[in-house]
Amino acid sequence: MNKKAETIFALSTARGKSAVALIRISGKDAYRLIKKISTNMPKNSNTASLNEIRSENGLIIDQTITTFYKSPKSFTGEDLVEIATHGSNAVIKKIFEVFSKNKEMRLATPGEFTRRAFENNKLDLTQVEALADLVDSETEVQRKQAISHLSGNFFKSSNKIFESLKGILANVEAIIDFTDEDLPENLINEVKEQIENNIKKIDTILGSSAAGISVREGFIVAILGKPNTGKSSFINKISEKDIAIVTDRPGTTRDLIESFLDLNGYPVKFIDTAGIRDSDDLIEKIGVEKALLIAEEADINIIFIEDEEDIDFFNNIKNTIFVKSKQDISGNPFKGSGFYNISSKNSFGIKNLISLLVMKIYDKIPIEMGCISRERHVQCLILTKKHLEESKKEKNIDLFAEDVRLALKNFSSLFGKVDIEDILDIIFSDFCIGK
Repeated sequence: MNKKAETIFALSTARGKSAVALIRISGKDAYRLIKKISTNMPKNSNTASLNEIRSENGLIIDQTITTFYKSPKSFTGEDLVEIATHGSNAVIKKIFEVFSKNKEMRLATPGEFTRRAFENNKLDLTQVEALADLVDSETEVQRKQAISHLSGNFFKSSNKIFESLKGILANVEAIIDFTDEDLPENLINEVKEQIENNIKKIDTILGSSAAGISVREGFIVAILGKPNTGKSSFINKISEKDIAIVTDRPGTTRDLIESFLDLNGYPVKFIDTAGIRDSDDLIEKIGVEKALLIAEEADINIIFIEDEEDIDFFNNIKNTIFVKSKQDISGNPFKGSGFYNISSKNSFGIKNLISLLVMKIYDKIPIEMGCISRERHVQCLILTKKHLEESKKEKNIDLFAEDVRLALKNFSSLFGKVDIEDILDIIFSDFCIGK
């Protein structure tokens, strides 16, 4: 039997005792199969009813709220039944036992409901990814970005490029296949101009990719400095737990130590690093190398220093905030702008430092949340741009068409494959060929 034609079921809520659990059943036979074990199945689409689910011998398993969604107006695009049961492990186990005995339905594989939604054109690939991101979101900004993509905002913002590339390919195919027809003058020049415009639009989207990826994965804030300058005490303080060892002995931290925090809705990964100094200790040297590498990747580098002269030691590091810690001990703050004096022991200055971090992160995020958020998106656009740039070189029309075709193929892989019928529709509607 074709797996796509099978009726599937799964628990859509988390396992464990709860007030309510939701079981989904999808497939062309979903309504018929659930009706067999129901006392009051909804009679109309998009309606719910108080419905008893019974076992094969007619005994009541649970009172439920059962909802029916008729294809194609459902999450999967198929007939879909949702059963809201009491969240008892025993109830769920018994219902699944009844379902599993029925050879006309089977347990869904991970992500199969969403895959069917994609295959039935209910979601594009970016929306599928956004759905996963929404489930995994831990901060408000992550939620906003995920729901923006799930709502199709990224598709809407980039669909103009998609439609333009389809139009370009249609024009090029028309030039090749219908040279005897009356085609618009200077068509090839118009095509090249459109290609150049699309390259600029792709550059604009790629320009915001770092921020979108950071929102999804977390902004990286590296904590750097020479040994014993207060780095580990700081990450322990803001994490509200001892995740790093703190001693008076230099070189205690030798590896990267991460702490994920929600700062006013922004996901931030603070990374404590080894104290930067020359050392003969192999392990410490590796730790210093890792610290310098993470400094290059970081969105912001907080550098702990003891003397203002230390600033020159770190002048090759970008996106810096210089901090002098241990104010509870020294009581000798730096004066002037560009420095932040803190104490991880009594919290002096930490609130202001965190506020500065939030401001700097806010400045990195585009006003609209429709920017790309995954490396896959970046690679699709880079390859699209590569083929468009290649098409600008001097070559015959067939090779030119192949470059445009490859560009469209890579761009369409962002959302799903393009249908050749789309190209044919444009050719025939725009040029009225064959009349």
